[in-house]
Amino acid sequence: MVRILAVSDSHGRKDILNELAERYVNKVDYFVHCGDSELESSDLIWEIMTTVRGNCDYDPGLKDSFVLTIGDRKILTLHGHHHAVKTSNEKMKQEAKQNGASVVFYGHSHVPVAEQEDGIVFINPGSISQPRGPIREKTYCIVDIENNRLAVSYYTDQHKAVAALNQSFFI
Repeated sequence: MVRILAVSDSHGRKDILNELAERYVNKVDYFVHCGDSELESSDLIWEIMTTVRGNCDYDPGLKDSFVLTIGDRKILTLHGHHHAVKTSNEKMKQEAKQNGASVVFYGHSHVPVAEQEDGIVFINPGSISQPRGPIREKTYCIVDIENNRLAVSYYTDQHKAVAALNQSFFI
């Protein structure tokens, strides 16, 4: 089994990123940040987490996207501001297909969601600092991938489960 912690849109809240890193060290295999950290690319947190550049990140040292390869599975991470994520998954779907990715982590909308389209799972961990949408909790998520099953569990910044958001998919 592979376990990934995904967080996004921290907007300068380095304290919560440090807390997540300390809390989950040796409990997850990968830490993914989906952009809008507002931190420099040289920040020490990026030795633990992998991140992308969001629309509020101005350091050219940050990448627009990255692909994490785990076995034969590819996971694409991007922020989403170049992909019209507030209206559809179509542009992310195209990039995922170009990269051979079956999972996409993204941010930008600040709304936690996990859904599957055309065999690709799209996961937005929400915002750990400025929540939007119907569930106004500051959130992050943990994704467990085992064989052909992917389970997404959401948590608040106080590390309480948000069971209403949890999803499971076959990939």
